[in-house]
Amino acid sequence: MKRVSLVLTVSILIMSVMFSSPSYAAEKEGFGTKIKNFWINLLSYPARVTEESASVLADTTKNGVGVVTNEIKRVAEVATGDVAKTKELITEPITGTTETVVKAAEDVMKIPSEAAKEDTAAPAAETGQ
Repeated sequence: MKRVSLVLTVSILIMSVMFSSPSYAAEKEGFGTKIKNFWINLLSYPARVTEESASVLADTTKNGVGVVTNEIKRVAEVATGDVAKTKELITEPITGTTETVVKAAEDVMKIPSEAAKEDTAAPAAETGQ
């Protein structure tokens, strides 16, 4: 009886090692792949930062143009006799500019983290995971 339980225990142990080894090997990333991914991420990070910076600049410019356009509309409304819009003529450029600056500052602060997020996504896409 001891012999049967010993054989059964050893066979279960062998089976568990057989099934766990391939999954462990599939999850384990080789040293060469890690080095390759490091250099790819290191060299492509500045390009992603530049891309994010251009996007922030475009959004800021778009918001700035919107503020100027609204100001021109208010000037035209006040000039044509709509005196009730005078308050908006004074306050809208200030609030619009403030909102634009705040949004630009927030976006600039996010640039490094956004570029780093893409750093971790690149190796996964490259390996097909």
